[in-house]
Amino acid sequence: MALKAITFDLWDTVLKDDSDEPKRKAKGLKTKSEERRQVLWEALNEQAPTDKSMVDTEFQTQEKFYRERWLRERVTPNVADRLAVLLGGMDRELPGHVFDQLVSIYEDMEVEIPPDIFAGAADGLDELAGKFPLGVVSDTIYTPGSGMRTILEGYGVRQCFSSFAFSDEIGRAKPNERIFAHVANELDVEFHEMVHIGDRELNDVQGAQALGMKAILFTEHRDESLENGTEADAAAKNYDELLSVINTLAAD
Repeated sequence: MALKAITFDLWDTVLKDDSDEPKRKAKGLKTKSEERRQVLWEALNEQAPTDKSMVDTEFQTQEKFYRERWLRERVTPNVADRLAVLLGGMDRELPGHVFDQLVSIYEDMEVEIPPDIFAGAADGLDELAGKFPLGVVSDTIYTPGSGMRTILEGYGVRQCFSSFAFSDEIGRAKPNERIFAHVANELDVEFHEMVHIGDRELNDVQGAQALGMKAILFTEHRDESLENGTEADAAAKNYDELLSVINTLAAD
């Protein structure tokens, strides 16, 4: 293998999912899920009296809508689409400016109080960027690609990446070929010259390998991903191990 480029998943690979929740609690704030439901209920209730339990029920419906499209169709509906589904289920509408404000609140929540970056990630990414072009291949949930770039900027690592492929911008989610191909094309490399790093066996490991890429399973925040074994070319439980594994692959 002539290693010419490296791609990274973000959630639970560069950034720790839900590590912002303790920060929110320390500030006396609700959890993200509670806050999303609360601000939606307040917006609806201001227009007309609204039963909070209806909001909670329809919120679960739109979460199911997201997961089904993500897992079955490999697309990630954006926040506006998710709110439209939720409001449709309640047979309700909101004025345009109120709807847009809700979208912004949802999208900016993790930008304003960001999740933690993994120990060693900033230095590790900087070191790797000096040797290989790096790219991001990441699915989005509530925070869009624009917000993810801002979070990376805040940790001083955005400049380490030469290409970004976020599912809300590409129109497809992992393991669909299109999202990986976007970065390969921008970095001007072939799939067999790339290694992808992520925390999910299907999306990150098998998805990358099906295209001819090498794959490294990152397990620091999701060590249960090794319980059923892995088909990854290697596994790493922290960034020290990850750098060692990449150096070995490059040497081979």
